[in-house]
Amino acid sequence: MFCFFSRNVNNIGFALKKLLVKAQEDGRIVVGVYECAQILQNSPETVRLCLLPEMAETDVTVQIHHKLVEAFCWENDIEVVKVDSLKKMEKVLIGEEVEGNGIDCVLIQNAKTDSSADDFINNYYSMLSNQCPVIDLPE
Repeated sequence: MFCFFSRNVNNIGFALKKLLVKAQEDGRIVVGVYECAQILQNSPETVRLCLLPEMAETDVTVQIHHKLVEAFCWENDIEVVKVDSLKKMEKVLIGEEVEGNGIDCVLIQNAKTDSSADDFINNYYSMLSNQCPVIDLPE
């Protein structure tokens, strides 16, 4: 499915978008800070990836939530990826399952079977070696 992507910065946004769509289809998406916190507290081993949108807001509460989620993920060896836009992430994820929830934090849980999309993201992420870039999601 993702073999046509080369492993470079320009394609990671497309791969991440495909991964979000596939994970949502598979029911592996957890949305919202409080919902994510419950999963992280109770079963962090089930989480594959944490997505946090870059927040231009000055709301200190949102910033604190993001820092706490990010710290908890790093402490539990969960990969954290920041995306460039909350609006783009909402556009990818809007559906009956997420409507009404805040999409300010997204967890992607482990796939039940091997996923080339998950592998692509993980391989790319490991190449960054502990950097946390902001990924540009395509429209």
